[in-house]
Amino acid sequence: MFKLVEFFQKRPKDTTILFGRIGFGLLIGIILGLNLGNITLHLPESLKAYEQYIIYGLFIFALVPMIMGATGICLAKRKYVRIIQICFGLTLITIGNWLVDTKTPIVIQDTITTQSGSLDYGAITTSKTQSQPIDVGFWLALLGILPLLAGITGKCITSKCLKYGEVIKKIRV
Repeated sequence: MFKLVEFFQKRPKDTTILFGRIGFGLLIGIILGLNLGNITLHLPESLKAYEQYIIYGLFIFALVPMIMGATGICLAKRKYVRIIQICFGLTLITIGNWLVDTKTPIVIQDTITTQSGSLDYGAITTSKTQSQPIDVGFWLALLGILPLLAGITGKCITSKCLKYGEVIKKIRV
């Protein structure tokens, strides 16, 4: 038990943080990309014409962590990075719960209308049915918990961002 507490007390290495960001972005991109045709949005009538553009715009939530992980860029001080992470997590949770929905495919099965004494092979074989799509909204909301926790704990900030913008005033020997 104490080993687990010690593990969560430490800050991960910078490479772990960067690869985690890249993996997080790839995971969101894969979830959105594989179910691109099954995504529907709950939008007001004035935005229904732009629904397809907004669906493609959701890929920004995948690109931002991938770019931040690939470049290791630091945009602000530690306090502001934590606030940005919390806002990013809350945005993913909000969009996943209220905006994104998944279409369920409608499978039409043929029924046998003729009755005869013989058995038809085509009547007893199973036809291929479409697999159920992944619930994109649920997974976006679930993945939104990760940046929310990272922002609350402040552990997923690289060492470059920990001292961003600080001016060294005293040099100690």
